[in-house]
Amino acid sequence: MPKWIFIIMIMVFMLPGFPKELPPVGADPAALETAAERSNYEKTSTYDEVMDFLFEAQKRSDKINIIRFATTTEGRMIPLVIIGNEGIKSPMELKLTAKPAVLIMANIHAGEIEGKEAIQMLIREIISGQCGDIPDNQVILALPIFNADGNDKFGKNRHDNGPTLAGVRFNGQQFDLNRDAVKLESPEMRALIKLFNEWDPVLVVDMHTTNGSYHQEPVTYSPLLSPNSDPKLVDYMWQKFFPDVTETLKKKYGYDSVPYGNFIDREFPGKGWESEAYAARYVTNYVGLRNRFSILDENYSYADFKTRVLASLGFIKAILNYTSRNIRTMQQMVTAADIKTQTGFFKENFALEYKVEKLMDVTVKSYVFEKEAIKPEDRGKYPPWVKDFIMKKTDVLKDYKVDYFAKPVPTRGVSLPEAYIILPFHDEVIQILKNHGIMVEKIRKPVQVTAENFVIEKLELAAELFQGHVFLTVKGRYAGVEVTIPANSYFVSMKQPLARLIPTMLEPESEDSLIAWGFFNREIVAQWTGRPNLYQVYRLNKPDIPIERFQE
Repeated sequence: MPKWIFIIMIMVFMLPGFPKELPPVGADPAALETAAERSNYEKTSTYDEVMDFLFEAQKRSDKINIIRFATTTEGRMIPLVIIGNEGIKSPMELKLTAKPAVLIMANIHAGEIEGKEAIQMLIREIISGQCGDIPDNQVILALPIFNADGNDKFGKNRHDNGPTLAGVRFNGQQFDLNRDAVKLESPEMRALIKLFNEWDPVLVVDMHTTNGSYHQEPVTYSPLLSPNSDPKLVDYMWQKFFPDVTETLKKKYGYDSVPYGNFIDREFPGKGWESEAYAARYVTNYVGLRNRFSILDENYSYADFKTRVLASLGFIKAILNYTSRNIRTMQQMVTAADIKTQTGFFKENFALEYKVEKLMDVTVKSYVFEKEAIKPEDRGKYPPWVKDFIMKKTDVLKDYKVDYFAKPVPTRGVSLPEAYIILPFHDEVIQILKNHGIMVEKIRKPVQVTAENFVIEKLELAAELFQGHVFLTVKGRYAGVEVTIPANSYFVSMKQPLARLIPTMLEPESEDSLIAWGFFNREIVAQWTGRPNLYQVYRLNKPDIPIERFQE
C-alpha cells in the first residue's frame, strides 16, 4: 500500500464521529446463516454450530440473552435464549416487565431437526427487525436444542426427505424426553419443569417431525389433549387460536396445515383421521394439566428439508403474531383456570379411562394409495402392526374430507378428595411432587382421621420394559378406614393451582401414576408372600379435625 494512502486513512480515522472500531464482516444480523442454509439444506446443525450461532446473535443484539438452562448427563450446556426488547435475564426481571412469556422448544427428539433450524432463523429475523411488533407485547423463551446429547449422534437415523444424517431420538440416558414429563428422571425435563415454575410461560410450543400417514400439508398441529385439562383452554385453541394461525400461515407464508393425526385405517383413508397421544407424560398434555396453553407442532417428514424448515418457521411466526395480539386474553384465561382449579377441581371427577370421539370435520390433502403385499423375505423390515401388506402412495393427488377423532370423552372416573396423605419414607415421591411445583406439607404430630385407602386386588406387570421401567397396572377399590397417621407423613392439599397434576400422579389407576411407573414398588407387595400390600397413600374427603402441618 502506498504510504500516502495509509496517511490519509489514519487522518480520516481520527475525524470526529468516525467509528473507532470497524464493524466485523457480516455484522448485519441478517447475514447470520444456519448450517442448514450454508449447506443448501443438505445438513442440519451440530451442537457447536447452534451454540456459535446463538452467541454470535447475542453479540449483535441487546434483545438476546443466553443462560444455562441445564447440563446434560454427557456434560453439555443446554442454552435458554431469552428474546425481548428489555434485554431481561431472569424470571424476576420478567415479572418487572409485566409481560407474559411464550416458550418455543425444539429438538426434544434430536432426529426431528427442522424446529432447531427454524428457531435460529426466528432469532435472526427478530434481531434484524423483520418480525415487526412480535417482541413488543411478550417475551419469547427459546430452547432450540433441548436434546443436546442426542443431536450429534449423527447417522441414518430417520427416513425423512433429507438430510441424510440426523441425531437420535433419545438423550444421553437413553430416555425419550417426551415420555418423562411426569417422572422427571432426566436433567433436561427437571430443568423444563423448573422453567415452568419460574418463568410461567402462557404458551408452550413443542416442535417435532411426524412420519406417519402420507399427506401434502407440511405442518400439523394439536393442542393440549388430556381429558383432565380445563376444557375452556382446549376449546379456545380449536375455536379461535388455530383458525387464525393457520389462515396466517397459508395467506402470509404460503403453507398448508392440518390438525395432527393419522388415517384410522390405512387401507381405507375415508374412515377418518385420528390423534392418539393423550397421556400426561407428553409435554404438551402435561402443560395443559398446569392450566397453560400448549401446541404440538408435527412437521411432515416426507416434505423436503427446506420446505419443513421454512414451513415450521412460518408456523412459529404465525403463532407469535397471534400471541402478540392476544396474549393478555390468554393470560387472563390461564389465571381464571388456576383459580377454578384451586377452588373447585377437587369437587370434580378425575378421568381414568376415556374413548376418543369425533371433534370436527377435516380435509386431509393426500394421495390415491395402492395395496401391495409384503414379500415373506421382507417381513422383518416392518413392525408387527403392518400385518401382511403396505399401502403405497401414488402420484395421484386426492383430498379426503373425513371425521377427525381428537376429543377424549371419559368413560370411567373417580371422585376426588380434598387432600392426599402420603406415609413417611417416600422421599423420592415427595421430591417428584415438589419438583413439579406442588405444595407438600409435613404433618407434625400423629393424628387419627377418617380416610380412604385404595385396596389393591390385582397387580399386573407389563411384558416389556418401557423407558427403563416395567409398567405396573393395579386394580382395586377404595375403602373407608379409621387410621392413625404417623408424624412426618406428608399432606398434599387439592386446593392449589396445580391440583390437576396431583391425582395424575397419586391416583393408583391413573395411566401415569407414580405407582404405575414403579415408585411404590418397595411397599405394594408384601415381602415373601407376593400378595398386594398397603398402598401408602390415603385420601381425605372432608378433613374434620385440624392437622398440624407445615412446609419444610
